[in-house]
Amino acid sequence: MHFFIYSLFFIFYIPLLGQEKEQAWIFFESKPNIEKRLITPIKFLSQKALLRKQKHNIPIDDRDLPLEVSYVNSIKAQDGITYLSSSKWFNGVYVEGELTDIEALESKSFVKEVFYMDRSLNANGYKKTTSKKSAKRLKVDKFEIATDFEYGTSFEQTNLINLAPLHNMGYTGAGITIAVIDAGFKNVDLISGFDRAREKDLLLGGYDFERKTNDIFSYKGNSHGTNVLSTMLGFIENEFVGTAPDASYYLFRSEVAESETPKEEAYWIAAAEKADSLGVDIINTSLGYSQFDNPKYNYSNNDMNGETTFISQGTTIAFNKGMIIVNSAGNSGNSPWRIITAPADAKNVFSVGATDNNGIKASFSSFGPTADDRLKPDVAAMGQNVRVLMDSGIVGQSNGTSFSSPILAGAVACLWQSLPEKSPSEIVKLVKMSSNQATDPNTSLGYGIPDFFKAYKGDNELSIEKSEFNKNKILLVENPVDEVLKLGIPNKLQPNMYCVFDIYGKELLRGELITNSLVNVNTLTSGVYFLKLIGLDMAMFRFVKK
Repeated sequence: MHFFIYSLFFIFYIPLLGQEKEQAWIFFESKPNIEKRLITPIKFLSQKALLRKQKHNIPIDDRDLPLEVSYVNSIKAQDGITYLSSSKWFNGVYVEGELTDIEALESKSFVKEVFYMDRSLNANGYKKTTSKKSAKRLKVDKFEIATDFEYGTSFEQTNLINLAPLHNMGYTGAGITIAVIDAGFKNVDLISGFDRAREKDLLLGGYDFERKTNDIFSYKGNSHGTNVLSTMLGFIENEFVGTAPDASYYLFRSEVAESETPKEEAYWIAAAEKADSLGVDIINTSLGYSQFDNPKYNYSNNDMNGETTFISQGTTIAFNKGMIIVNSAGNSGNSPWRIITAPADAKNVFSVGATDNNGIKASFSSFGPTADDRLKPDVAAMGQNVRVLMDSGIVGQSNGTSFSSPILAGAVACLWQSLPEKSPSEIVKLVKMSSNQATDPNTSLGYGIPDFFKAYKGDNELSIEKSEFNKNKILLVENPVDEVLKLGIPNKLQPNMYCVFDIYGKELLRGELITNSLVNVNTLTSGVYFLKLIGLDMAMFRFVKK
């Protein structure tokens, strides 16, 4: 099944008369003028993308360069060839045509290789693209949270992962950009559950990779993406709150709900590349691939090794580009297939299983491990009887890892907002180590159900009331703060200057400490900041301004 709402239907495959059309990747020789073009990356990457790569020490390389236009145009002009998609990461295009017409492309001087999705046609078998690599759990006492949000019907799915404490501290996803790659976003531009998002300009745009249009809302054939998005961004006062209601979002349509063919993998790769170039931090995908309408394209259980499918190879590249990729594990737990599907099998994808509101595994949630015996899924969240916004605007109820995945993705956005200096792998590790099966993971729910407040405190010794920081034993007496930041500084340490930075490293305040322990922050707006005590190299503290 190609997207993970738990349901059952049958597809009958009827062969067409005459020669069948094939789908294939056409891979090009090396991109021209690589070194010269890499000198000016702002021509092909957004400023936000450049900042994200710089922040996480991600190199800019030839995969970031656009395809050579003359190569693409030559393919498009070939008789009998239908251009479907392209990939700068794989340096090629995805096409459809009769076998003889595709074979004719091999004679072009810039074509390096043709790879057919009917793998029986490939002389060399599977193609494997090697991706370039970039470079103590704490016991936390539960306490009652006085949150600004009234979660209403969405309380259980938020409460299960203990996300409300982060929301209460002001970590609601602000400053984090999420791409949702899905099947359709019917009425996201109309229904009241996204009014708040539209008023705050949190919907940044999108693209429909099948219809080749920026008008992501013109397609009305499916609302799966609407439901998925709502678990993160939806907001109805006193009734419904998504897990990351202040994150920013791009919406991409890669899934063709009416059919199941390998071209959807190519569309997904194009969407992930677009997300990378726009500076997206997190990708959520509630999709998966194993069986197709035409059985000649089918994968086997043994193909779920994180390397065989192009979409899984693409998720590995996306992760190495500095993004966190969150993917639903699948709804095959009750079926003969049983295991996770691609790209949930990829090594660096954060695959999410499903539970009920009590943390018990949903029977439909797919099992691990991968074909090469790696643990999957990674973690789990509520996916049974989840509250979502329907395309009519009402709050409905649905089942599937389609929803446990975005619930988790939104929570990851809040955590990353609270720990902005952390790398993707460090954030993922914190979430895993906070989970209730961290010491005894299994192939049903992986590391289990995360506790996001524990993940936050697991790295940050800061607590809501009082904390002891680093080796200097300096106390941050109150956090969050109203107007004055109070410090407890031992007599042996005598810093007399401070500076305050925002999450992007911009210095906002600098001055002398008042009586050596007070910092006036009343001019700051609400948000997350860093205090550095000059002269103490280890004294860099995070605080929240109310």
